[in-house]
Amino acid sequence: MDGDFWHGYDWENKQKKLTTNKGFWIPKIERNMQRDMEVNQILLRQGWTVIRFWEHEVKNSLEGCVGEVLMKLRNLETEL
Repeated sequence: MDGDFWHGYDWENKQKKLTTNKGFWIPKIERNMQRDMEVNQILLRQGWTVIRFWEHEVKNSLEGCVGEVLMKLRNLETEL
């Protein structure tokens, strides 16, 4: 689960609303976003299935997120 603020959910709009310490937060969050993509690529190359959820998705629809994980697991089982 990625925190909405820390990992840049709706970043194009959110960064415009930052009022303090922009020189720190913008590069920090953009680096987090870049690292997330790098980690995803590494894991995919290693054969992992990557499922990422935003913080608000888990808070608003935990059952939906769990359902997505279960569906992916079922799909993986049928591939074996």
